[in-house]
Amino acid sequence: MPQRCYVPQQLAEQLQLSGKWCKCDLDNGQYAIFRVFPRASSETCGFLDSTVASTDFKESQQSWATLKPLIVQNQVEQIKCIVSINEQLLQQALVSLEQLHHVVSIFLRHLKLFKGCQVRHRRLLHLGIAHIDIVAASSAADDSCFEHCENTQLIIEDVRLAMPPILTPLNAYEADCFEAPLQSLAQLLHAAQKPQFKRLPLNALIVGAMGSGKSTLLAELLRRQRCNCFYMTASELLRSPPGETERQLRSIFTAAQTFVEALKPTQPLLILIEDLELLCPAKADGNSQRIAAQLYSLIDALPVRCPGVLCLASSSAPESIAAPARRAGRFGYEINIELLNQAQRKDLFAALWETQLLQEQLTPALLDYVAQQTQGFVVADLQLLLRRLQQQLLKHDIAFEQLLMETLEQCRPSAARASDVRMLKLNSVGFEAIAGMDQLKRTLQVSILAALQQSAAHARFGLTMPKGVLLYGPPGCAKTSMAKCLAKEAGMTFIASSAAEVYSPYVGCAERFITQIFNTARKNAPCLIFLDEIDALVGRRSLSGGSGSVQLRILSTLLTEMDGIVSSSQQQHILVVAATNRPDMLDDALLRPGRFDKLIHVPAPDLPSRLSILQLHAKRMPFHPALNLEQLAERTERYSGADLCNLCNEAALEAFQRDVDASQIELQDFDKVLERLKSSLSQSQIDSYYKFAENFV
Repeated sequence: MPQRCYVPQQLAEQLQLSGKWCKCDLDNGQYAIFRVFPRASSETCGFLDSTVASTDFKESQQSWATLKPLIVQNQVEQIKCIVSINEQLLQQALVSLEQLHHVVSIFLRHLKLFKGCQVRHRRLLHLGIAHIDIVAASSAADDSCFEHCENTQLIIEDVRLAMPPILTPLNAYEADCFEAPLQSLAQLLHAAQKPQFKRLPLNALIVGAMGSGKSTLLAELLRRQRCNCFYMTASELLRSPPGETERQLRSIFTAAQTFVEALKPTQPLLILIEDLELLCPAKADGNSQRIAAQLYSLIDALPVRCPGVLCLASSSAPESIAAPARRAGRFGYEINIELLNQAQRKDLFAALWETQLLQEQLTPALLDYVAQQTQGFVVADLQLLLRRLQQQLLKHDIAFEQLLMETLEQCRPSAARASDVRMLKLNSVGFEAIAGMDQLKRTLQVSILAALQQSAAHARFGLTMPKGVLLYGPPGCAKTSMAKCLAKEAGMTFIASSAAEVYSPYVGCAERFITQIFNTARKNAPCLIFLDEIDALVGRRSLSGGSGSVQLRILSTLLTEMDGIVSSSQQQHILVVAATNRPDMLDDALLRPGRFDKLIHVPAPDLPSRLSILQLHAKRMPFHPALNLEQLAERTERYSGADLCNLCNEAALEAFQRDVDASQIELQDFDKVLERLKSSLSQSQIDSYYKFAENFV
């Protein structure tokens, strides 16, 4: 018999509650209704039945706060309830409101009920009923329990589908990351309930990277809008016998129609399909084509058979979905889950850290570092990072800051693990790490950073951010370092590639790799794609075709991908930065405005820039105080930044050879190195870049 609670006999005699109906309020705010029975045992705990309890009751070990005796009302005039059923009930047999009313009425007659309680039992689950919520009861006192008698009028206010257990709602700290797609889905849902849109297909495809929270987004939508749903996954639908998968699809859509027509729910109904690319693959065999055709016909008939019912699908690989599935009338609306920006990653990681209650102190500086170094990370990646950090804390006994940095080096975003494209960590410093070149830095700040950080002022002049930037100049003049610092200043994901990574002995692989780079960049936007030594990658077309067919195909693919870049917002922007020391080898089509909009000359450092570079090296190396850096800068004419770095390193080795115990680098060490070390640049080479700038800039 349900609704019993066995308490220690001594406690039952002390409270004088033996045989009485009580309400047990637990410490966590939950409660249960039962009849107290003494239990002769040495144990001091009680065992209760949770058939009638609060809606959030969970069967686990809890400590009770109070036992309140209840007055039993033998009869009430009217009971209102909401019945939650499982979708298996609709698939197994025909169900009507009269049949459901009869089953619920019989089961409730054996129970003592309470206003606002929820009735759950294994016999109900066997019948396909998840739970029954008692909404109200007329003439029932607040401190009383009541029965459902023959003269009691039972009203089923609504019939709902139970929430699929696999869909877990959002935590409070995750809600801000999904507000935009949630609003878009809510607008579609509200439009589908209006009479003028009820027979129109408003189905949507939810697109997001792996681990970005597509299932969690759907669960939060169901919770906020209080929707009923039929939930489908490819693992549940796909069957080996031919025709079995199609039968499963038909049964679910038929159950949805039965639910709407027979049970007449008041809340909207959704059909959710996870991983649509597995049911409607772009490259399909005969069996997959039959499954996709069956799904297409069911979705096409959905507005007529079940007006107002929406079908939502999710996918992490929309390019792998067959084109007929994404056409208007099926999944014509596409809602993207954008990647987290730096502020969202910071807040989310801090909230995850608080939920784990770790003993180590996460300082604001470390939190900023984590947010900066997790570009491209989704929610699942941040959770994995935290779990790995917890494991490392158990294994190693080193400084927490060092352990955190090592763990960050080992973690890569999911989008990067799924491809061969390298996503590099952002620099910890920006333009301040590059000495001199003030005019070049100013150009990049005005043309690129201003469009990101001061978009309103930039748009006031009718300006748009450039799609591409070409950095050209002599070797060793910090073109690569400038691109990395630019990505850090702009807060963009940094993807680097070169001709050695792109070229392949197999036909078509190089072009596919270029496409893969841009696809990865779109998933991790805003993103900066850096193409080093682009002259070796694409070259220059000629009338004779002497550049080679592979370079021509790569150039064509690169031009097509750059033309497809959309610079509508910072979150969606992709910036292509290329570096070369042979700008004359590049094709004219690549240098036109609209592709590489900005051609920026990175010159050999002049006297002030060389002095700044030497002063920067003086901060990390023990130069003698009497060393005159101005004179040293004058003696290093035509030296590139790499030459100056090599000069300082060679001088340090010279000082070490002169005296092992030497603590400073002196002028004599530089004199010996300058006697044998020459500049890697010639004046004619430097002048050629200025001549190119006069012709193209």
